[in-house]
Amino acid sequence: MEQSVDVVELVSNLLDSGKYKEVLSVPNEEKYVNIFKDNCWDLISVVVGKIQDDTVVLKPSLHGACEELLFAIVQKSAPEEALLEFIEQIEVAKNDAQFSIILTPLQYLLKKLSVKRGRSLEWCLNSISTYIETIPIPEHKLDGKERLLMDCDPNIRRITKVYSLLPPFYTPFIKELSASESSIHTKQILVAFLISILGKPLIYIDLDPDTNAQSEVRQCCANIIQDICSLERDMLKFLYYVEVCHKENQKAKSNRGVDEDNKTPYENRDKINMSTLSGLFYITLSGHFQVPEYSLPQVYSTEYIVHTALYCVIHFLGFTEYGPLAKAISMGKALLNCFSSKISHNVLNSPVHFDFSRSLMNIAIYCCYESVRKDTVSLIGAHINKFNYKGRCMLIKYLLEVSNHSGMIGYSITLYKNSIDEAFKEAKLPECFAGAQLISMIKKICHLPHGAESDLVEHADQIISALNFLRYLAIKDTEDLTGIRGCFASIENDYLKPLRTGLNMSKAHYEVKLKDLEEGKSSLEGGIEVSINVGGNTLDHVPTEQKKQIIISALNAFHLIEGLVARLAECININKLQGLNMDCE
Repeated sequence: MEQSVDVVELVSNLLDSGKYKEVLSVPNEEKYVNIFKDNCWDLISVVVGKIQDDTVVLKPSLHGACEELLFAIVQKSAPEEALLEFIEQIEVAKNDAQFSIILTPLQYLLKKLSVKRGRSLEWCLNSISTYIETIPIPEHKLDGKERLLMDCDPNIRRITKVYSLLPPFYTPFIKELSASESSIHTKQILVAFLISILGKPLIYIDLDPDTNAQSEVRQCCANIIQDICSLERDMLKFLYYVEVCHKENQKAKSNRGVDEDNKTPYENRDKINMSTLSGLFYITLSGHFQVPEYSLPQVYSTEYIVHTALYCVIHFLGFTEYGPLAKAISMGKALLNCFSSKISHNVLNSPVHFDFSRSLMNIAIYCCYESVRKDTVSLIGAHINKFNYKGRCMLIKYLLEVSNHSGMIGYSITLYKNSIDEAFKEAKLPECFAGAQLISMIKKICHLPHGAESDLVEHADQIISALNFLRYLAIKDTEDLTGIRGCFASIENDYLKPLRTGLNMSKAHYEVKLKDLEEGKSSLEGGIEVSINVGGNTLDHVPTEQKKQIIISALNAFHLIEGLVARLAECININKLQGLNMDCE
């Protein structure tokens, strides 16, 4: 008769009926003992399946009964079999309450498997990492003070809750490692897991101490990094894996060549990859968290640390979400502060600085967060100004070559102008600001892509910055230290002349369009629709009044450029006269 009893169905029905005392007696009743032990695998899934997110609040007795049943199961079952089922339950868990209730019996089983724990521990931690990565990313396009509302986001609360469950689970195993000479492999399994949970979803959360100092998630991160440091005292050793991951990404292939069975936990790209390592080094190097001094040994060169960690910054700059971008800026600032001022241009032999500049440029132009764009522009300037004059010229020239955005080109020209102004205070003007090198830079600065037919509205920022730079140099360099006088003829013929022609054509065109709008020719009753193109954008569906404002703004820009051209021509003539007077003397 005993064999005909379906103990799984019995337990399920008793739980559904609220008969918790009866269900808790089942594991110990003599007639069910063997059947219960033989069906532990199925019982785990049934018991876990009874738990919903609100069970602990609405049905605390049910939650308690399920906890006791799971404990009874792990005591009576074969540890290896129960462990596999609990791992599977984590992978299919439908809510965080199910995930939470599994952790304690899972920990108990791992402790029982002390001799054969290595592989089992790795499987358990892998399933936990996978579950954490499935938590949705909080992102609401909020900026500035609005980001304080992110604390109310249910996903943020969920992430905080799940991460708070982890230390009680893994801490006993860390303590065991600290107390004995355990295997290096087990230590690496735990460290790889801890690094992995610093990736998604944590990299998407605002962890800045200025805006989120008291957040529970920050405290979770602080605890995790302390635990990693207790196991691997040298955090900077992981820079090696940053290099490896970067090279693999550059080759656009994974580490399939490594035998899966012979890989160390640190070679597992599901755990140790650019995202998780970037999360690790953001916490380690940004200055936003306290890190034990012993974990940052002084044997590494500053150049090596900065160049390698910049790959992490560049990786974060490849995201569109606020969290990774904010971390990239904070980390980028901290890394640049490691360098002294006016570092040698030879440092730029490493291409990482050019990749960094390009990534910053893209964020400054295209990012949807105004605060991030402003901070990025500031970081571009800080990066360039860290170098000596030759290094600055190399980076500015690179930005001029790769940028197709007028505002960014204009900003680069301003950085160049400021560097020359600073260089004039030196005892001798650096040669990178004179002769052939100056001529090369002027050709890039004074560039109209389509000559007189270039869209002057689209290129207004670049043109205004170029004219201001040329005017500054004509006024400042009265002794022709840069050799600017030799460029005046080409500036006049190749730049100012087509620019004047373009201004005349553009002003005439826009004035006609404005007149048409003011006379009402854009109305459908008049039978004529005025089509306006400004900066490459057609304004067919823009209200008439707004069209007028756009055209007036464009005309104002033309007048400003026209005034700058006139003043530049005047300054050039004065500079030429000064040159003639010097020759006569």
